Order: sequence, then structure tokens, then C-alpha cells
Amino acid sequence: MKIYSWNVNGLRAVMTKNFGSFLESEKPDILCLQETRISADMCDKIELPFKYKYFSCADKKGYSGTAILSNIEPKSGGAVDLEGDHPNEGRITEADFGKFTLISAYVPNSQPELARLDYRRKWNKHFLELVQKRKNVLVCGDLNVAHNEIDLARPDDNHLSAGFSDQEREDFTTLLEKAPLVDLWRERNPDTADKYTWWSYRGGARSRNVGWRIDYFLSSPSLAKKIKNVEIHDKILGSDHCPVSIELE
Repeated sequence: MKIYSWNVNGLRAVMTKNFGSFLESEKPDILCLQETRISADMCDKIELPFKYKYFSCADKKGYSGTAILSNIEPKSGGAVDLEGDHPNEGRITEADFGKFTLISAYVPNSQPELARLDYRRKWNKHFLELVQKRKNVLVCGDLNVAHNEIDLARPDDNHLSAGFSDQEREDFTTLLEKAPLVDLWRERNPDTADKYTWWSYRGGARSRNVGWRIDYFLSSPSLAKKIKNVEIHDKILGSDHCPVSIELE
């Protein structure tokens, strides 16, 4: 079973680029998307070659959004709301496949000068509580944090930047330890540097590989041993992020 995750930076936009060729070449059984940027009334109008389609859409038009598209039938699926006071930004979609629960997540960005850090940390806390209630869970998506210095090209320049603040990194460590979850790619590639999943559009960052690894597959320890071929597909274009994938036995 091949499961892919991709922040497409606009589903309708990527469908005018290489989305079709990506599906044809990679043939995902399940595809998780982030930053779909479509409204709820658009979901049934978009033609996608998957039997089962679940979306979570933001109230704000053209903003955020997640999805799970599958050719394997789940027991259930749909949008998930966190407990607590959170705006509806469509940040979590979930599907129960029986032997595991899959979560496609798009974690809030802390924004320049960490203007939204306090809210981000509240979201992190409630997301941890959600994950702790699931068994045999796979979390994937744009988690908007580079965990360690090896996970971005210029750590020394970014300790006060959104996505690499001490607070966000500490929260990510807490998620891994208390959920608990395994960072699958890093577990298999503990010393590998220069592999990233997001690059700024500015300054030719992608061509120079000045990037960040902020897109992940995390799994419950019980599932980790059943997962192989954890990959970062950094040659696939179409978004400022690239897809990541796993193969589950």
C-alpha cells in the first residue's frame, strides 16, 4: 500500500500543472493533501481519480484545507475539529482503515515575527490530545516545523523564524514522545542532510537546495516496523513543497 502526502499549495492550481502525470507515475493508493484552498461547495465538482474522497475546508475562501483521497475503502472518514476554541481552517482530515487511522494535517504557521506562535502552541497541545486518543495512527502532512538543525539548510539564521523557533521544536519533541510517534524518514536516515520538502519561491532557493524538511510521516511505534520505502520526492515539481511517501505492508 503506497501512501503519499503533498502540500499542493492550491489543488486547482496544481491540477493545471503536473498533477495528472504525478498520479500516473507514482500511482498512490492513498493520497493526503494539504493547503487545498478549496471551499466546501467545490469538493464534489473537482474530478479526481479516487473512489473515496474526504475534505476538510476552511471557512475563509481560498485558505488552508486538507484532504484524503483513497482507492482503498476506509471504515469512515472526514473532517476533524480539535477540542477548544479554534477557527474552522480545515486543518485536519482523518480516515479509519481498520488496522490504522490516517490523519492528514496542516499545522498553523507561526507567521513572521512569531505573531501567531501562542495560537500555534495551543493548536499543538490540542492536536497532541487528539492523536493520543487514536491507536495505530499515521500522521502525515505539512507540520510546519523543522525539528532539528539537520532539517534545514541554514539553521543558524533561523532560530527566531517561524517553523524553527525553540518553542515549536520543543512542541514537536513533545508530540513524538507523548503520543508517541516515530518520525519515519529521520529514523531511517539519521545522519542524512540536504534532503528537504519545502523551498521558498524567492532567490532560486529550490535550485540551490536551500530548503526545510517540514513535511512528515509519523507513525505509532506499533506501525513503524510494517513501513518501508520512506521517501522524499524532491524531484517532483508543481508546488513549493514536494511529496513524501511511505509503503505500508
